[in-house]
Amino acid sequence: MMPSKTEDRPGPLPDEKLLDLFEQRMLDIWSRGAFDLADPVGTARLVRLLLGREGFGPTAPVLAESGVRAEWNRVFAEQRSEFVASWLAGHLTGPVLDVLGGDFTVLRALLRHGLDAGSVTGCERSTAYESDWSRLPFPVHDVPADVRLPEGEYGSALLCTVLHHEPEVRRLLDAVARTGAERWVIVENCLDAENSEEFHLYVDEFFNRCLNTFDVPCVPQHRTAEEWRTLLGGYGEVTVEESRTDVPGMPFPYTLFVVER
Repeated sequence: MMPSKTEDRPGPLPDEKLLDLFEQRMLDIWSRGAFDLADPVGTARLVRLLLGREGFGPTAPVLAESGVRAEWNRVFAEQRSEFVASWLAGHLTGPVLDVLGGDFTVLRALLRHGLDAGSVTGCERSTAYESDWSRLPFPVHDVPADVRLPEGEYGSALLCTVLHHEPEVRRLLDAVARTGAERWVIVENCLDAENSEEFHLYVDEFFNRCLNTFDVPCVPQHRTAEEWRTLLGGYGEVTVEESRTDVPGMPFPYTLFVVER
């Protein structure tokens, strides 16, 4: 399934401090993911220099030619999805609605971890992905502009790194509430002392522009874990909060929240 192509717009030119951090995180990701790169240190420095001088557009072809893009996407598709699925599987009770599940690699990995394909439903905006959903082993519904989600009797709603892309987070959460799902399993990228809003937005744009061409907005909706906990607590009781710093392919931690309605 191919995401739709984003407009070729100029990207932000970051400051040196952000570039230093990104270069360091790239090397860590490549080491953890066993990227097949002849010269990872030299490649990371080249990517850093290109991003600082030219922006995303000229950097993307270098990532493709060097093999970085293919390796990074391999880690996303294989290692990250398996990591996240093994982490979340014990918290999900069917039937499950995967809300704005992207290319559904995590949901497909969850099937390999024992989730029944007959008890899952996906939904995504067709405008964001050029997808042949008919080939998936579960139904996928288009999400219209009014964010109306598929009706059903759901045990769990899954929102994996979805909320920070939404310009109107509460609007989506209200829509999830209307599904009647008894449990929400939410994964988010949280702000902290080492991961600023600026860094999160830059990485989101890098992923969208240099590794893929996702038509998914990069908006300033990241929050600290405490802020997410407070927001989600308005919809139910947050019974689980866990953070992982070793997510394959990711330069910042993931935090899991489980909300009981």
